[in-house]
Amino acid sequence: MNRMQRWKLSVTTWVDGVLAQIENHEASVSSAIGRVRQSTARARVQLKRVERDQRALRDTLLREEEAVEAWRRRAKGAEDEEEALECLRRHKSAILRVDSLRRRLEEHEVAHKELSEGVRVLNGRLAELNERKNLMRTRQSRAEAAHGMADANAPLGDLEDVFERWESRVGEIEIAAECEPALDAFETRFESVEEVVALRAELDELRREES
Repeated sequence: MNRMQRWKLSVTTWVDGVLAQIENHEASVSSAIGRVRQSTARARVQLKRVERDQRALRDTLLREEEAVEAWRRRAKGAEDEEEALECLRRHKSAILRVDSLRRRLEEHEVAHKELSEGVRVLNGRLAELNERKNLMRTRQSRAEAAHGMADANAPLGDLEDVFERWESRVGEIEIAAECEPALDAFETRFESVEEVVALRAELDELRREES
């Protein structure tokens, strides 16, 4: 397993672990999404680097392939034997460089394919996490609304008894007020005078008995 394959496997395993350990609240989910987003960004940077290296390798390979043909042509056309031998040596060196560059280019193409797949997987994971986050946020909002309604409609316990006693007391006061006759100030004045006259008569009676 080469370095790119190990990188892809480790990232995929890490994201799977994040999904398995996520708690059902928004803060943890947002943190996990942030880490996945960072991993995705790093993977994209690595992918662009591989693509840049691929372009450079292709350009170098093209120049070396041209050098192979050029040194072969020069060896054939050289009139001096020493020059011809040197051209052949450089021809063979160019062939070796071409072989090496082709192997490196193949490795980069494999790495590019694996990194592209890794980015695709991470993008899918990120979309999945965002979808689950939005779903849980909606469910939580509905649950909190339903819980609030249930609390509002729930029995009030002792407070209900307080209201009943209060209402009973108010009812007693209202009934007493309805039964109590209204005071007549004019009549009350006469009753007071009559009470004083009666008390004086009783007092006079007591005095006569003593004499």
